[in-house]
Amino acid sequence: MNFPLFIARRIRSTQDTSFSKTVTYVGIGTIALGAGIILIAFSILFGFKKAILNKMISFSGDIRISQISANHSLSESPMTRNLAWEKRINSIVGVDHLQAHVQKPGIIVGKENMSGVVIKGIGSDMPQTQIQANMREGSAQINKPQDIILSKSLAKQLKVKLDESLVLYFLSQPERPRKVRVSGIYETGLEEMDKLMVLADRNWVQKMNQWTADSIGTYEIHLAKPVSTQTILTTLPHEWKLETSEELYPALYDWMKMLDRNIIIFISLLMLVACFNLIATLWVLIMERVPMIGLFSALGANHKQIRSIFWWNGFFILLRGLAFANVFAAGFCYVQATYQLIPLDPENYYMSAVPIEWDAFTWISVNVGTMLLVSLMIYIPTQLIKKLELKDAINYKN
Repeated sequence: MNFPLFIARRIRSTQDTSFSKTVTYVGIGTIALGAGIILIAFSILFGFKKAILNKMISFSGDIRISQISANHSLSESPMTRNLAWEKRINSIVGVDHLQAHVQKPGIIVGKENMSGVVIKGIGSDMPQTQIQANMREGSAQINKPQDIILSKSLAKQLKVKLDESLVLYFLSQPERPRKVRVSGIYETGLEEMDKLMVLADRNWVQKMNQWTADSIGTYEIHLAKPVSTQTILTTLPHEWKLETSEELYPALYDWMKMLDRNIIIFISLLMLVACFNLIATLWVLIMERVPMIGLFSALGANHKQIRSIFWWNGFFILLRGLAFANVFAAGFCYVQATYQLIPLDPENYYMSAVPIEWDAFTWISVNVGTMLLVSLMIYIPTQLIKKLELKDAINYKN
């Protein structure tokens, strides 16, 4: 029989009539609150990052392939579609799909205002579901050459509504205004995209560029799972270049890295508070059981055995705290993911409600990490037992 574990269980079962009951509940509550908030924080952080990345990638892809050029303007250099290369890329494990685009800078004029935009020509190889998630009004499908899809913020700036017309000027043909119709309105919440990106028919944009039907500006590769860029680089003709989404939008990725650093600091503080509270709880439990410690010492129990009794006591508190933490965090995340009770301002946070992302590995890691860290910290208060004299311990009165 494990003597320390047996005594620890007996102590736990007889705490109902002692002061240690209240102290134990405080320790359990501290662990539950700290670990629960950590689990919720990670779920929100991952949900936030995933939502933003999905919005960005849905319009720009994970990887962009374009022609190497000394031209750094928004105008693209044409590249000829390579169907054999497209088939090769689509066969790579992890690649979801490939799509070709043509873009052209222009000025769009509304009833009272105008704005510089980038017209992005899309074709049938761009899945509608990719745009549909961000649509607010109208259709994600462009049925007519003069139809365009613009952002909600741009529509508000130009004071235009669905099915109304706008005038579009291209910088290369300023004397030839083009009349276009708003067939859809999207909203990503990402200012870099919403203020510039206007979707149009690819064939129509090719015509505006005076390009042939097999000329495009960029390929966008969308991934189902991570793929090494080297795998794709080895397939590229020497006149093509590869850019990842992180290279295209470095400011956004830097901002998300800053979020990671902030959450680590926040979680570290929570863990320290939880550990110190549990240490204080065990100190109280030890001081309340000093006569028992003296009795066990007199009966021949060594310091290691007595320390183990209180270590098990602390471990039981930890397990109960983690159990409550998981129930609390899972309940909160489920309710928020299902009913979106906590709203956000889309203009500041890029989404209308607090996002939740369930990640089993993170939940297991938080639970295991908390158990390991707190289990080690529990040894600190048990060192107090070494300093107790046998005679003083037996005669000690609370």
